[in-house]
Amino acid sequence: MLLNQVFIDPQSKQRYRVVLEQLKQLMLIDIDDANAWPFPMTEDDLQLAEFMPINDPFPLPYVEPNSVAQAKRDEAFSALEPLFAQYISLFDKNQRNVLIKSLLGQIDKPRLYVTRQLRRYWQRGMAPNALAPDYHRCGGPGKERRQVEVKLGRKRTVSEGIGTIVTDEVADLFRLAIEGFYLISNKLPIGGAKDKAVGLYKSRFPNADKTSIPTMAQFSYFYKTNYLATDVAKKRIPSIVYNKDNRPIVSTSGYMNFGPGARYEIDATIGDIYLVSDHDPNVIIGRPVIYFVKDVFSRMIVGLYVGLENPSWVAAMIALANAFTDKVAFCLQYGITIEPSQWPSIGIPAGVMADRGELLYRQADVLVNRFNIKLSNARAYHGDDKGICERAFNTMQAGFRPYAGGIVEPVNGKKRIGRRYELDADLSLSAFTELMIRLVINHNTHHVVSGYDLAPDMPADLPAVPLELWNWGIQHRTGKLKPCDDTLARINLLPYEEATVSELGITLKGLIYTCQEALKAGWFDRIRQNRPSKVEVSFDPRRTNTVYLRPDGSYESYWVCELSDRSRRFRDLSFAEAGKLLAAARKTQASARQSEAFEKPDLQADIEQLVARERAKKTGRSGTSDAERLRGIRDNRLHEKEAERTRSSVKPSSAAASPKKSADVIAFRSDEPVQLDYPNLDAFLGDDDE
Repeated sequence: MLLNQVFIDPQSKQRYRVVLEQLKQLMLIDIDDANAWPFPMTEDDLQLAEFMPINDPFPLPYVEPNSVAQAKRDEAFSALEPLFAQYISLFDKNQRNVLIKSLLGQIDKPRLYVTRQLRRYWQRGMAPNALAPDYHRCGGPGKERRQVEVKLGRKRTVSEGIGTIVTDEVADLFRLAIEGFYLISNKLPIGGAKDKAVGLYKSRFPNADKTSIPTMAQFSYFYKTNYLATDVAKKRIPSIVYNKDNRPIVSTSGYMNFGPGARYEIDATIGDIYLVSDHDPNVIIGRPVIYFVKDVFSRMIVGLYVGLENPSWVAAMIALANAFTDKVAFCLQYGITIEPSQWPSIGIPAGVMADRGELLYRQADVLVNRFNIKLSNARAYHGDDKGICERAFNTMQAGFRPYAGGIVEPVNGKKRIGRRYELDADLSLSAFTELMIRLVINHNTHHVVSGYDLAPDMPADLPAVPLELWNWGIQHRTGKLKPCDDTLARINLLPYEEATVSELGITLKGLIYTCQEALKAGWFDRIRQNRPSKVEVSFDPRRTNTVYLRPDGSYESYWVCELSDRSRRFRDLSFAEAGKLLAAARKTQASARQSEAFEKPDLQADIEQLVARERAKKTGRSGTSDAERLRGIRDNRLHEKEAERTRSSVKPSSAAASPKKSADVIAFRSDEPVQLDYPNLDAFLGDDDE
């Protein structure tokens, strides 16, 4: 098949197209000659002349629908179409002239138009699109036209003057304004960059007036034709923000997650609502913290935390513990009764992804060591790494915004003739938690995930509902998640630190604890023994009352330790509050010790002065021997005691004496002699006096 192929003569470099093929007889036309007509040549002559086949130099152009090019193509083809009914006759000169003469009587076109279009049809590829005009070659697209004497573009009809020509020098000023100001500052608009360019133009051409400065249209055209939007965005937007919000996304989150539990994502947000106290509805307690744990495969929310703890490992631990355990009892705490099949996410996943803040905490090692979970951290400033969880917050909060009071408005503060939205708060923390649980259950059981990318093995009748996807994945992909004990899971997720052991008890963060197992082991007996000096203790930072000791360092056993009486002051407090009290007490003690150290020298001086004064009273030896002085200690003590009793005895004052007359006293006769000695109080008091 040689029809429509293009050949080149190696000698003359002329190019020919085969426009007719009948057995060995060919008709060729010179495609570069504007006056050429087909001429005959046999296939053998073609081979003898050593014509070489080449690629078609005139690829058929694309013609846009409803364009001018389409109209001109259709017009030319309609004019030639009657000739194609006798296509073979067109290759004979006489018959061709007769046919063309006959055609001219039917159409309103000159002979030159017909011959040119027929020649173009053969030279350009013998197809209707070969008759399309070469509009793609018009205008010199992509070529800068700086060396001109007349301003390009339409003439002004409103503004004065004729404008300025964008020469190479003016283009350099445009480029300096764009690259020196616009691309390095995302605060400068394109109009501001144009003003910079005009300022540079006025500095370069001082004689310019208002009619001869570059216009916004010229500046915008230069900007759009010389700078790609992608390159401009990369330079104007910080790389971190560009990679998060503008970079191309070529895959999905579910691509590498083969089933339920393959990867959980955890994230937190501050709720867009103000809450009131459960005890007093008039007390506003602020905005809650919401944690979601979401399964990537099924988009099911598998864990939840709603509270006042700031986003941290502690709050994340509570959400993860909720994700690992049964939800029936959790929902029942808020008066919601569900079946296990409505929220079936129980068990430990294969991996967890979170922000750098939570899982970079050293306590997160327990997820690897105890639960064998693969941890992954989202990159800094890359919330899109866990976009499934990020998107769930807006979806959930949109469910209560139209109905609840205290919703955070887009603009903070009190508006004119308005009211602070915090004052409209009417939901308590427990009520808001119940509301979030109901929203989560509805999401898991009825919400249709928009744009969910089904895997090839998923059936067409599988709805993109989280519960349906979870159940299908459990049955056909991964089976069941790894089971775990609820209590052990919660305790092992608690933060842990080393505590010291002494005869006073187990000391953690300055607080002292005791436990029955340690008492039985004799750890607190006041004897020298081989008790451990340090132990590993898990604790809930929200309450100081109870901690959990790991006696053998494993994750499978624990001792419950209660706050001892020595630390009763810190009962029912958080560890943060207890730490503040301890710090305040240490400051008070340190201040008291400073006062003590400051006063001790004065006390020492007073003591020395007193001793010197009393020592001076001893004028000399009394003439009594030392032995006599020692033998008289007992009698001297008795005399001194009598004197002390006389001085310190209780005596009624004269003002307090009763003015009443005393009663008559009748003496009874007694045979016993009257004892006038003072009673011995030492014998009366006995040991208590010592």
